[in-house]
Amino acid sequence: MDDLKIIKGIKNKNEKYLRIFIDTYGPVMKASIYKVLTFNDNLRMEVLNEAVLAVWDNIGSFDPEKSSFKNWCAGVARYKAIDALRKEIRHKSVNLDEISNYLEDDDEIYLDNTDEILKVLDERDREIFRKLFIEGFSYDEVAKIYDISKENLYNRVSRGKKKIRKEIQNEKCL
Repeated sequence: MDDLKIIKGIKNKNEKYLRIFIDTYGPVMKASIYKVLTFNDNLRMEVLNEAVLAVWDNIGSFDPEKSSFKNWCAGVARYKAIDALRKEIRHKSVNLDEISNYLEDDDEIYLDNTDEILKVLDERDREIFRKLFIEGFSYDEVAKIYDISKENLYNRVSRGKKKIRKEIQNEKCL
């Protein structure tokens, strides 16, 4: 079907054209989302639904002089996926169950020994990890306690997680 008919149908809020739009451009939008969100099928489907709704609600902002309809739809999907990824990163914390999956092997290392896990970090980072993931402080509270920006705190935590994962992997290889 012609893009102009689909665009006009969506502008008129005709659900028949929404179905045609999804059949025609859904795979393109899905591919754009999958390139950004390589994990979590549920999140990808949620973002795809949000992207379709965004096209439906914002079809008036499509400008054929700036890009093709196909590229515009892919862009909407991509930006929705990037937003979801940012939100996921912002709210992600170390999941003790994930760490225990790394640790469970023949040596039967348990999470009871958190000092052993956190030994790869410097003292300040160990304190930060304890406050965030053991004592249950929020990122805002920890940022205030240590007088650092939340962005800096997220970076420190991210680097710390990488160090812990690397150390765990190295111990498994021994």
